[in-house]
Amino acid sequence: MRQSGAVLGTIAGASVVTLGLGAAANPDLIPGALFVRGVWWWTIGKLWAETGVLPRAFGWITMALAVLCFALVIAYAIAGLPMSPPDLPLRIVLGAWLVALGAIVWRDSRTNMSR
Repeated sequence: MRQSGAVLGTIAGASVVTLGLGAAANPDLIPGALFVRGVWWWTIGKLWAETGVLPRAFGWITMALAVLCFALVIAYAIAGLPMSPPDLPLRIVLGAWLVALGAIVWRDSRTNMSR
């Protein structure tokens, strides 16, 4: 894995946390937080798909979630709709993604410990 990819993933992740906290207090930040979440998902998904650190299919799924985030930001910006309605479904998707990530990492740690 290249160091630049790891640094980019870390920076994007920190931005997701920062803007996510801000968006929780100020709904006007939701589009920016969603866009940055898409950047992070794309960065991490591409890293996993190319390096095989995690299953490549999970990397591709993560990249697809990034495209979904970008599409939602564009669609809601063009339509002029508030970003609050899709916030709950997106949190559910994020939660499901985190559960899947946890299952993959847990399975890998059990496999590595038995060796």
